[in-house]
Amino acid sequence: MDSRKTFERRSSPSDRRAYPRFEVDLPAHLEIDGKSARCRLIDVSAGGALLRTRRVMMVGDTVSVDLPHCGPTLGKVVRLTPSHVAVSFRGLLVVSKLTEAA
Repeated sequence: MDSRKTFERRSSPSDRRAYPRFEVDLPAHLEIDGKSARCRLIDVSAGGALLRTRRVMMVGDTVSVDLPHCGPTLGKVVRLTPSHVAVSFRGLLVVSKLTEAA
């Protein structure tokens, strides 16, 4: 029996993202301005991620997201909501490495 978490693709024909997004529910940490904060990885693609956090930040901030089995990944905050942060990664992430965390 395979105990790895199954990723569900979150995309539609109208989705214009460069990379498919996959829903996940994994703990992670982010660092901004030398300060660490817990966060939750909500969805991820090779080019970015959606995080749930209470940490206050601004669009344009550079962050380091410590992702399970991927390590620290540098990115830029591209969108904010009251509870979520969208991050665009500087490089491409190998999304399949996250399945090792489940």
